[in-house]
Amino acid sequence: MNHTSDFPPLTPRQLELLEAIKAEKEKLRSLPPWDPKTGTWVPEFYEIQEKIDGLSVKALASGLMKNRPAESRRAGKFIIEVPSCGGRLLFNGEYEISPGFADFHPDLPSWAKDHFIEWIRMLRSGIQRPDASKILRKTKIVGIETGMKRPIDMTFLIRVLELRGYDPDKEKRTRKAGRQSWKRVIEKMVEEGLVKKVKTPSGHEKNPSVQAFKKMLKNRYSFHPWNET
Repeated sequence: MNHTSDFPPLTPRQLELLEAIKAEKEKLRSLPPWDPKTGTWVPEFYEIQEKIDGLSVKALASGLMKNRPAESRRAGKFIIEVPSCGGRLLFNGEYEISPGFADFHPDLPSWAKDHFIEWIRMLRSGIQRPDASKILRKTKIVGIETGMKRPIDMTFLIRVLELRGYDPDKEKRTRKAGRQSWKRVIEKMVEEGLVKKVKTPSGHEKNPSVQAFKKMLKNRYSFHPWNET
């Protein structure tokens, strides 16, 4: 179900907030690095961070992120949108990330999505931020304070699909030409260091069985239609 159709166009105020966030983030990049001896940043860092907090709260509360209907929320989690589940593969080869409890404005720039996701994760971690929950509550977005999981590492999945002849330009079907058998896929993954050999009861090492490899894939990437692959 598409929950992004009821977003109005970005307002001048929202665009101003985004530009202000971008400007403050640029200031952060010009500051000296974190000092491992003292465990602190320069004073300007904390001042800029406070400004970014305030701007981010205002931006999200303004409607750049909206809660999904209660029945379709995935409390607090960030999920990977994949083609097989109705998502889309970005031009840079990365999968789009979205909160499971809310939707970003469809016209929000990718850099802004990245910022808000990392900003929420940073506050959720609570590292040296005793006021994190208070800041997040100001956005008035249900579920934003609950545990955020890091996005799924797609590197392993993408390599398996490549070896199996996956072609995202052909409606997510596999192509016959160049398609590797599952046994050969496992061999290649072991050669590339992406899969470890397993020890037999006698102490010898061997490649994982096809059955065990498929089971691992289904457990790790349960959202993918493996029967079609």
